[in-house]
Amino acid sequence: MSRLSYFTLMRCLTFLLGASLLSSVSLLVVSCNDKDDNKPVEITDAQATVKLATSATLGPYLTDSQGNTLYFFARDVDGTNACTGGCTPTWPVYYEPNVLVTKALNTSDFGSKTTPDGRQQTTYKGWPLYYYAPAVNGQNVRELPGETRGNGVGTIWHVVNPGYSVVIASKSVVDKTTNATVSRTYLTDTQGRTMYVFAKDTKNPNTLATNCTGSCATTWPPVYMSAPTVPSSLKASDFGTITRTDAGSASGPYGNTSKANLQLTYKGRPLYYYIADNDTRGRVEGHDLNESGDLWFAAAP
Repeated sequence: MSRLSYFTLMRCLTFLLGASLLSSVSLLVVSCNDKDDNKPVEITDAQATVKLATSATLGPYLTDSQGNTLYFFARDVDGTNACTGGCTPTWPVYYEPNVLVTKALNTSDFGSKTTPDGRQQTTYKGWPLYYYAPAVNGQNVRELPGETRGNGVGTIWHVVNPGYSVVIASKSVVDKTTNATVSRTYLTDTQGRTMYVFAKDTKNPNTLATNCTGSCATTWPPVYMSAPTVPSSLKASDFGTITRTDAGSASGPYGNTSKANLQLTYKGRPLYYYIADNDTRGRVEGHDLNESGDLWFAAAP
C-alpha cells in the first residue's frame, strides 16, 4: 500500500469513527430529551380545577377552583342525577370540562354524565357533584367559598370527603317478602354497593360472632373493612369489627382485602353484600329477603 493510500484510509476511518460517536451522542441527547418530555407534569394547587379544603369537623372535602364546596346526593346511588324539578334551584349541578387535580387526588376518580334535562355534570367515584344554593329572600343564592351549610341537609346531602368508605343511600326498593315498592335509606360503600344485615345475627348474638358462614358467606359475602370514615349523618362510633374464623375468599368482586379477616359491623350487627346484586351500584335485590326462614335487610342507618 502506498503512503498516500494509507493516509487516505486512516482519514476515512477517523471520519467514520467521529460520525459514529456524534450519532451516539445525538441519540443520547434525544433519549434524554424524550425522557424529560414524558415526565408527568405535577399540577400545583393554583392550577387545580378541583381542590381539597379541610374542616376540623368534616375533614378534607372537594371544592371547585374557587373554593366553593361540592356535595353528593344519597338518592344518586345509581350514578344518575336524581335531583330534578324543584330540587335543581337549590342544588345546581357542577361541571368542569377539564379536571386538573394535585397528587392528593386521582384524575381517574372523576368523570361526567348527562343529567335528565341534558346538561353535563362532573362525577366523583360515580357520584354526581353539586353546589348548594339555599333560598335567600325568595332567591336561590350559592353559598360563599369555604361555607359548608349544605352538609347534612335532610341527612342525604354531604360534602365529598375522598376518605369516605361507608355512605348513605336512599331510593325506592322492592320488599322481597311483600313485593311492594318501599322507600329505603340504607348503607353502601363508596361504589354504591348495598350493605345488608342478617336477622339471625340479632336472634343469637352470643352463639357466633356471625351466623353466616360456609355457603351462606358465599351468597352473602362479608364486608371486609376496618373502622370506616363516614359522613356527618353517621356516627363513626356505631361501627366496629369482628374477626372471622373462616378464611374468606380472595377472589371475585367481594374478595377479602383484609389479612385479619375483619368484618365490619354497624351497631353491633355484621354487614354483608349480596351476590345477586352482581357488584352493581344501586342494586338492592336482598331487602327483606326470606332465606330458609331467616330474613335479610338493607342496613338502615
